Amino acid sequence: MKNILTIAASTLFAALATAQQAHPTYRLTDLGPVGSPFSQATSLNNAGVVGGLAVFPDGTQHAVLWDRGRIIDIGTPGLGGPNSGVFGINEKGQAMVQAETSTKDPNSENFCGYGTGFQCVGAVWQDGVMTQLPTLGGTNAGTGMINNRGEVAGWAEKNGPPDPDCPAGVAVNGTGPQVLDFEAVIWGPKPGQIRELRPFPGDSVGMAFGINDSGQAVGTSGLC
Repeated sequence: MKNILTIAASTLFAALATAQQAHPTYRLTDLGPVGSPFSQATSLNNAGVVGGLAVFPDGTQHAVLWDRGRIIDIGTPGLGGPNSGVFGINEKGQAMVQAETSTKDPNSENFCGYGTGFQCVGAVWQDGVMTQLPTLGGTNAGTGMINNRGEVAGWAEKNGPPDPDCPAGVAVNGTGPQVLDFEAVIWGPKPGQIRELRPFPGDSVGMAFGINDSGQAVGTSGLC
């Protein structure tokens, strides 16, 4: 009987230790800003720099970085448009930004989803400098992730005739009505570089969402 009780006690202690390991302690940090109606963290590098977006008192959404307790507004002046956001940051401190410019989109596609009608493009921010990324001749572009080589995955509009397969109304994410086709692209690593990733045969559009340090990209292919 004594041996049985000893085994049972040992089993209980082992179970308790396992339960403690399965529920580690952690700390939550409110990044702020204080008083802002909305903010969102979207990305984090190994140095602890956080990228995201925050709504400012005038109602516009700005790309921001949180670094050692500071909130850095990199959406001002940004690319001159009212709204922007950070959606990726690498170990070099390069932030992947999707932003509106001050130029009206002639097709009013609302590619960024803000409903303002401004042109939407990708950009890379580093050391206080915001560099706009090129399109494939169209007006707009969207961004996915950035790897540690400075390559950016995304999608860019082509300069061509309107695609009748594109939906005429506004999509659930606030974009549209879409007019032009767009293709998956990789920007970089050198400034101004853009490489088109063609969709599957029979498809008209594509998007690249992620890219690793080996240059492998993942995305989607389909119809507008």
